[in-house]
Amino acid sequence: MSPLPVSPPHDPYDPSRTSPAGRESEYRRLHHALDRCAAGAGSVIVLHGSVGSGRSDLLYAFTDTAAERGVQVLVGTGSPLEREFPLGLARQLLQGADLAPEEAATAEALLAEGAASGTVPAPSDRPAGRLTQRVLEGLFRLVRGLAERAPVLIAVDDRQDADPQSLEFLLYLVRRTRGTGVLTVLSSRETMTPAHPLFEVELARQPHHQHIRLDLLGTELVAEVLRTRLGAAAAERHAAEAHSLTGGNPLLVHSLVGDQERAGSPGTLVVGEGYRRGLMHCLHRIDPLALHYARGVAVLGTGATPELLAELLLLAPDALPRALYLLHAAGLFRDGGFRHPTAAGDLLAAMRPLELAALHQRAGRLLRAAGATAATVDGHARVAEGHLRSSLGPAPAAGAGDPGAVLPEFGGGGGAWEVPGATVADDIAAHDIAAEDVVQDEAAAEEAGATGGFGPVPAHALQLWSGPAPTGPAVECVPTLPGTVTDADTALRHELKRLRHHFWHGRIDEGTAALARFEAVPGQAVHTEPLRHWLAYWYPALLPNPARRTGPHDGATADRGDGMRLLAALLAGTVSPEDAVVHAELVLRAGRLGGVRTESLTAALTVLLYADRADRATHWCAPLAERAGARCGAHWNALLAALRAEAALRQGDLRSADEAGRAAFAHVRPEAWGVAVGLPLATMAAARTALGLHQDAAHFLELPTPAGLEHTPAGLHHRYALAGHRLALGRAEQALADYRACGDTMARWGVDHLPAIAPWRLGAARAQLALGRPGSAAALADQQLARLGPVGHPRIRGLALRIRAAAGGPAERTELLERAVGLLEEAGAESELAAALGELSEAHQHDGDPGRARRADRRVRRTPALAVVPVRPQAPAPVSLLPVSPLPVSALPVSALPASPLPVAGRPLPVATSVPAPEGTAGGLSEAEGRVAELAARGLSNRDIARKLYITVSTVEQHLTRVYRKLGVRRRVDLARMLGPVPSGAADGTPPRPAFPRRADLVAG
Repeated sequence: MSPLPVSPPHDPYDPSRTSPAGRESEYRRLHHALDRCAAGAGSVIVLHGSVGSGRSDLLYAFTDTAAERGVQVLVGTGSPLEREFPLGLARQLLQGADLAPEEAATAEALLAEGAASGTVPAPSDRPAGRLTQRVLEGLFRLVRGLAERAPVLIAVDDRQDADPQSLEFLLYLVRRTRGTGVLTVLSSRETMTPAHPLFEVELARQPHHQHIRLDLLGTELVAEVLRTRLGAAAAERHAAEAHSLTGGNPLLVHSLVGDQERAGSPGTLVVGEGYRRGLMHCLHRIDPLALHYARGVAVLGTGATPELLAELLLLAPDALPRALYLLHAAGLFRDGGFRHPTAAGDLLAAMRPLELAALHQRAGRLLRAAGATAATVDGHARVAEGHLRSSLGPAPAAGAGDPGAVLPEFGGGGGAWEVPGATVADDIAAHDIAAEDVVQDEAAAEEAGATGGFGPVPAHALQLWSGPAPTGPAVECVPTLPGTVTDADTALRHELKRLRHHFWHGRIDEGTAALARFEAVPGQAVHTEPLRHWLAYWYPALLPNPARRTGPHDGATADRGDGMRLLAALLAGTVSPEDAVVHAELVLRAGRLGGVRTESLTAALTVLLYADRADRATHWCAPLAERAGARCGAHWNALLAALRAEAALRQGDLRSADEAGRAAFAHVRPEAWGVAVGLPLATMAAARTALGLHQDAAHFLELPTPAGLEHTPAGLHHRYALAGHRLALGRAEQALADYRACGDTMARWGVDHLPAIAPWRLGAARAQLALGRPGSAAALADQQLARLGPVGHPRIRGLALRIRAAAGGPAERTELLERAVGLLEEAGAESELAAALGELSEAHQHDGDPGRARRADRRVRRTPALAVVPVRPQAPAPVSLLPVSPLPVSALPVSALPASPLPVAGRPLPVATSVPAPEGTAGGLSEAEGRVAELAARGLSNRDIARKLYITVSTVEQHLTRVYRKLGVRRRVDLARMLGPVPSGAADGTPPRPAFPRRADLVAG
């Protein structure tokens, strides 16, 4: 193991120069541990503190300086969204390691084996999810091998949110690293109870374990922060008040200082947006029970007794002291209440109106029972009424005898303000909230009993204390409770709902039999026509499409105002895609004004997607999501989010696609989606494939799905995403078979006239290109163009022309690409447009027209999606160490996304070959070095590269140092010249690595 460099007389690692303000002592302890690590004495340190205490700042400041000292730094961050991904944190740690190719392959195999053991049932003699000795020992040997070359720092942030398998690996590691050059630093946030108590106990038993607690800053340290950023006069004037407002919480202190910097020098301490946002950030990251306690205080005030708070929050009384301690320990509370008068209002404003209405309603009942004044009780009643009405929108006029006409205030011993179940259901129906949003089963009745036993209420009203956890099934359809059916219409509605429930969960035989029995009753068949239109979409081959019974013109007219009927007509071919787009937008326009069922709106959005107008679907998604968020249940919000994700994916906006896809699963758990789960799973897998995150894509594609999925359009999308994933991995024959299977399915369903559902011919053409069959690829592209007709489908037409250009000869390439650019620009497909412009620039260069090539280049730079991707596939890369986790892509602008294709558009994964090392060097670049080298050659600064790759600046510098040494260059200019077109593999036979495409790769031959 190489020793660390000897520090010069002027120590660049002086804590006063490099540590976060007020953390010099803790920073010094960390560096002492690093010195011992360099001498061969490993240790494990736990950084512990409340939310906002600066744990992450301290940890990353330490990792930066450690990297500058030549230490190998392995960094990972826990996340609640990654807990279900076995070894997700371990994968993050190893992806930044400087592993040799054979070591990387071993690591990938071990991680894959460990991940499989965490997701499948374990043998009876081993606890579920536990890793095998082979996996644990193999990963440990890899880390020990790194430590033999240089000291290793393993830094884990938010350890409390890590997956159990990664914690098991870390515990195995720290037991064996006392005598090695491995320093492990684990940062964790204080919670009500430890998420993994056995891990905590076992860690504390290690003789080389240290615990560092980050306390709140005292008045002197707060004054020092103010003095550094605002000057001595401001520090002297405001230090005491700033400490009083923040409690010494570092995040709040810096947020408050930021408010002063933006305000100038007003003479008084300004509490602005920065402080308020910082406070909300802390409250929503603290333990959920502490957040609920804070909401209770915000509703009742600081004078509420613990017993009253416990009743309001439905918490055990013994849980309150711990919650109160966490709020005080984080500096968010003082003397049992908020430190600033606006905090309570800000916290309640972040709640959903229906949740807040229920909270105030319960507070009013409790206060009335406790003998509070009538004014206090009436105040809560008015607030609850206002929030309830805002959540449902403007109510229709009601007669004097309508119990839903008014919401009486608390008073009169009858409790008339508590609306009976029938009235709530009527109010929901009047405001176009779908019947599926009303919980009708026995479990819901028990929950309703906790609030007075007043029958069915909107499902999301029962999720008051669920935090970010997903809500219930996408379609909740259960037997009717005794006494809830009051007339024939209600009974009919419940029966139809039960029928739909069978099909939603893939129980096709049961649903078909139940439908036949229902329609056998005289006069009942007329009531199933809406259900049959619904089935025409979800199960195209199950029953005859009702839309096919009308002619083209009649169908277009009849379906003008009903999105589901319009979708059925589009699938049946009785309305043209162009007319369907017009009618769908009429439905969506009416939906913005109210009076249109959410099911009709989601169907209209699907019409736009299947008519190849993802740009118009994106346009309508935002206002509809706003409407649904305020008025609809979880499953409708989830469906809208899934459609928004698919529309963004088809336009190449991977950031928005990922955000919307995660939102879809935040609303509804995957296992509760029914057969519709195939759509968001396919979108998420396609987005991850487009970014080269193949392990992530495989995770989504391997999640269990309901029986019957293959008979639905969601199953078709899922199969199409699987084909794109396999093509990206180089399994072109398998991908071609999958694309052809998609084509067979569409032909069997009679929807092959709508290629935008799943453009299988384009996918098959790309697979043929990957197999070296340009003639077959060109034939498929020509076939698709011929089937499109003279107008419409600009995106599909543009994609087909791009493939045709790639498969054809140089003579026709320029003309085909110019036509493709115009069509893709019309469709708003920015990512595909950027790719086509890059190819057009190369075509002009090939034709000897550098002026037009430069103009195409300038258009590429002005295009929002700057990723330039090739059409002609190259050798695929092996699956590398990629995090199986939700993407951190939400923080990236579109231009910062890696250049990669969209499988939904049929493009293959762009891969380039490894950069060969010049003579005299040890070998080619590693995958991490190659990524940094590519970005540096493009002219990006070290800071920009770090931001794009989610690594530290010092890590970038280390990689560049090794790149320069291996390639024998001294400047970035030389690096840019060297990273030109390369052969298909490295000289030593190592497999090619993923890289950003180069312009020379864009045109074949």
